[in-house]
Amino acid sequence: DGGPTWRYRMMVLDANLSVPFKVAEQALRYVTTVRGQFTNDRLYYIDDLTIGSRYTVRGFDGESQLAGEKGFYWRNELQAPLGASNQAVYVGVDYGRVYGPSTEALVGTQLAGAVIGLRGGMGSAKFGGLSYDVFLGTPVYKPEQFHTASVTAGLQVVYQY
Repeated sequence: DGGPTWRYRMMVLDANLSVPFKVAEQALRYVTTVRGQFTNDRLYYIDDLTIGSRYTVRGFDGESQLAGEKGFYWRNELQAPLGASNQAVYVGVDYGRVYGPSTEALVGTQLAGAVIGLRGGMGSAKFGGLSYDVFLGTPVYKPEQFHTASVTAGLQVVYQY
């Protein structure tokens, strides 16, 4: 009947690349991630690919997202370690796009955002480890009617033992 199904067929792509290099003796790292999904089936919203959060296209507050049966996002990051401190400053630019029948009702299908942040960690084998990521992000491109904060700040702290 053309309605959503739980019995869908889908192709998924997850690819990551991390390339260390130096510029004038400064150690740097380029990290890129691509995630995409493709299906000819109509999906329930929970199975759609969504963009516009700290885990997909950064720079958006996540209060509103774009979703579609098909789509991808591409995250790009340049990291600069701060000496031997186990910390790194980073900048990133991300892009995402969604497709499919459910996108007809959306205000748009594309988002791009930028982020700057600091992440690091500390710990020991005896007491476990603590890692953190603090960042500021902003939209670079969004549909005019897509409502989000002009600047988004975030902090993530993880303790592992």
